[in-house]
Amino acid sequence: MKKITTILTMTTLSLMSLNAASLSATFADDIWKKTAVPKSEVCSNFNTKAGSTPSINLENIPANTDKIILTFSDETFKGMRDGGHGIVSYAVPTNSSSLTIPSMQGETFTLPVGFTSVVKHRGEKYKKTPGAYLAPCSGGKGNTYSVVIKAMSKDKILDATSLTLGIF
Repeated sequence: MKKITTILTMTTLSLMSLNAASLSATFADDIWKKTAVPKSEVCSNFNTKAGSTPSINLENIPANTDKIILTFSDETFKGMRDGGHGIVSYAVPTNSSSLTIPSMQGETFTLPVGFTSVVKHRGEKYKKTPGAYLAPCSGGKGNTYSVVIKAMSKDKILDATSLTLGIF
């Protein structure tokens, strides 16, 4: 009987998770909706200014989410994978099921309200300007850039998704 109850509980939980909407992310700015990283948003080594993160629309944010963790990476260059371009958190207002995360300037530790640096970018060892976030900075070598987006409650991951920022 206990085994049947356990199986029924697991089946019910599985069906509930199939019906639950998953966290989804889209770019809020049209300039990011292309294959290539926007030229205006690359690092200062290849631009007149430091590039910024895209504004990101989030839908289906799980209940009890108190922050979003954004992990920026260069998927092509091993030294900058897994958050090499910075990891930041963004505070989520109570009971938010959707929101737009605003853009954030790169190559600085002065962050907009709501943002906190979790792990600074690792570009300093490649002679890049220090900061919480480093915009794509390969010099146009065809590297692929991404962001992993995690909905968090305290330090527990509630849901996650990702976006490809583009190629540079």
